[in-house]
Formats: sequence, structure tokens, C-alpha cells
Amino acid sequence: MNKINEYIIFIFVETFASILIGISIISFILYYYNYDVIKGLEMLLISGFQNIFNIEYMLGRSTFIILTALAFSIPFLCGLFNIGGEGQMYLGGLVCLVIAFYFQNPLLAIILGGLAGAALALIAVLIRIYRGGSEVITTIMLNWILYFLVIYLVITQLYDRLVPHESVKVPKGIRLGSIDIGFLELNTIFIIAIIFVILIYLFLNYTKIGYEIKVVGYSRKTAEYAGININKVYIYSMFIGGFSAGLSGALNVIGYTYFIDSLLSSMYGLGFIGIGVALMGRNNPIGIIFAGIFFSNLVIGGQNMQTSIGVAKELTDALIGILIIALAFPLAYRMLLRYIKIRKGVHE
Repeated sequence: MNKINEYIIFIFVETFASILIGISIISFILYYYNYDVIKGLEMLLISGFQNIFNIEYMLGRSTFIILTALAFSIPFLCGLFNIGGEGQMYLGGLVCLVIAFYFQNPLLAIILGGLAGAALALIAVLIRIYRGGSEVITTIMLNWILYFLVIYLVITQLYDRLVPHESVKVPKGIRLGSIDIGFLELNTIFIIAIIFVILIYLFLNYTKIGYEIKVVGYSRKTAEYAGININKVYIYSMFIGGFSAGLSGALNVIGYTYFIDSLLSSMYGLGFIGIGVALMGRNNPIGIIFAGIFFSNLVIGGQNMQTSIGVAKELTDALIGILIIALAFPLAYRMLLRYIKIRKGVHE
């Protein structure tokens, strides 16, 4: 119990120090460019919580970030780098759109969207297992393949005749809306994402496979000595990660935008943002929920800084990036050292 308390205190101090360093750098930059530092920080850090509309928007947008963060986090727990959350999300959204439009079954569309993302992730891990190819290279290549493939299909096969730069729309009767809980309306997709994350948390901490994933990540030699099938663990972890990213794309289409545009603007970049959010959340599913919401709040804050005090978009993006790096760096550094040791087969 004492070790647990010491760890909690350590994480709290580490997080507080990271935030303080990030805020200090941001304050200096705002001051250097002659912006109101106090007002800028207030907008950046708390804009998402200032009114009901912002809270609803913030939670809705955080859905996709949370799920793409989980897509990176689960494979990373066993030593794999799933950089393919972006492409897996695109494919999940595309499959969901097709199923929703032609079969008008929302549950089937969501499940198949998630499975499409999982299937894409399995391609990368099977290449890793049977051909020794790096999952990093494979997933990055698949990201670009899916990016251009989805755009091609949207503008040539699935386009809306009235709005050619957009795809056909999800039928209104099966679109996911929001649930009124009294003081605010929660988007249904956010609730689905939270339930999914909680299930993954329970899976990691209370099932044999979840335990094996963490053992493989801690020490491959220990896992081999214990008789754990490492390849099976790799497959399970990438399947779950890919499903999470595919689910993100599916929920984006069926519960948020209801279509895919020719620039993939509602999904582009979220897979890579998820990597930073996963590290911010300390690779813990519950931590990822709060990290995802916090990042969504930063996005709203950045938009307010642009409109209220005239900060350029490029600068607000840089300020957000600085804070994310500050929060993610401690875990990223520790995990990188562990990853190197795993690759060398050294037991910590």
C-alpha cells in the first residue's frame, strides 16, 4: 500500500511539474509576442468548461481522441508501436458509412467499422510476426494507402450528387444523437466511448490476456519463461488497438458528421494526436479519458485565443503542442528506455 501511495504521489508531482514547465514556456512565448499572458492562459486552459455549449462540444470531440489514444496505448503496453490509428480510423469510418447507407443498421455499421480497423491492424502485426517487418513502417504506409483510397472512393463512388465534395449521408433515422441528463446533453458517441474504455480497463486488469499483455511489455524474457505465447499477445493487442481506432472512425461518421468529405477534415490528424494523448494519460485507459477531454479543451481554448486576442492559428497549435509534449515527455522517456531494453532482451 505504501508503494502504491508513493507511486500516486510521484505521478501527481510529475504531472504538476510538467504542467508548470509547459505553462512557463507558453507564458514566455505569449509575452514575447506582446499578447496578454493571463488572458491567453485562461482561454487556453479553461475555455472548454466555461459554458454548457462548450462542455457538450468538448466531450463530443474528445470521443475520437480518446479512442485513437487507446489504439496506440494497448499495443504499446506489450512493446508494439501502432502508428496506424489514422488509417484504421479512416477505414472504420468508410465501412460504417457504407453499411449505414445501404443497410441502415447502426449497430452493424459500428461493429463492422471497428472490425475493419482491427483487420487493418492485423495486417501490420502479421507482417511483423511472419516476415519480421517493422509495424511502425507498415502502419505508416497503410495510413497513406487508406488516406488516398478513402478520398478516391468518396469523390468517385460515394459522392453526394448535390454536394460533390461530400459523401452520401448517413440516413437520418439511424444517426446517433444525444442524451439529455438534465444539466447538459451528452452525445451518445461519447457515452459509447466511455463504456468501451471502461471495458478495456477491466479487460487489462482482470483477465488472463490482459495480464499477459502487460507481462510481455514488462519483460519479453519473463513472458517466454512463463510460457506466454508472445505472438498471440501481439495479435490480441493489435486487434484491440485497431478495433478502437476503427470504432473512432465509425462513431465520427454515424454520430458526429454523418458523412466523409473529400479532405477527411473531421478525422485527419486524430490518429497521431492520439499518440500524444495516450502518453499524457500514462497509457492507462482511465487516464486517457481525462487526457482526451483535456486536449479537447485545449483545442477550444486555441480557437478562442485566435478569435479573442488575435493569436495566429499556427502559434496556438504550437502552444498546444508544447503543453502536450511537456505532459507526455516523462512517460515517453521511461517507455522508450523500456522499449530499448525489451528489444535487447534485457530483463529490468
